[in-house]
Amino acid sequence: MLLARSGGDTHFQIPGGKIEPGESDIDALIREVQEEMAVTLVPDSAAHMATFEAKAAGRGNMLVEVWLYSGTVDSTPKASSEIVELVWQSPAEPSVRCSNVVRLHILTYLARCLSEQGRIPCQS
Repeated sequence: MLLARSGGDTHFQIPGGKIEPGESDIDALIREVQEEMAVTLVPDSAAHMATFEAKAAGRGNMLVEVWLYSGTVDSTPKASSEIVELVWQSPAEPSVRCSNVVRLHILTYLARCLSEQGRIPCQS
C-alpha cells in the first residue's frame, strides 16, 4: 500500500482529499492522484474496496469517512504538491508511523484480505 506524508505531519496516511462540488468520487480520486503523486490513474482501473469511518488525524473528535480504492497508475509515483514523502507499506508488517484510520482500519483490512487470498501469512 502506498502511503503519503504531508509537510508538517508526523503520520503517514493514504493519499487523497475532499470531493469538490460537482465531482464524483472517481473524479476526485483521479485529481488527487495527479496532484499528490504526479501520476495518472489508468482509466477504469479504480475499484472501490471498502469504506471506513474514524477520527480525523489531529482534528479532535472530528470524524472522517475514508473510501479506499485500488488502482493502477501510468508511471512511478513521486511526492508532489503538499506531499513531502511517499512510502510503500506492507499491511502485514507496519514500519512507519500511520494515522489511526490507516493503522487501525485500513492496514488490518488489507492484511485480512491478503491473508484470505494466501498472499501473506494468516493474521491473528
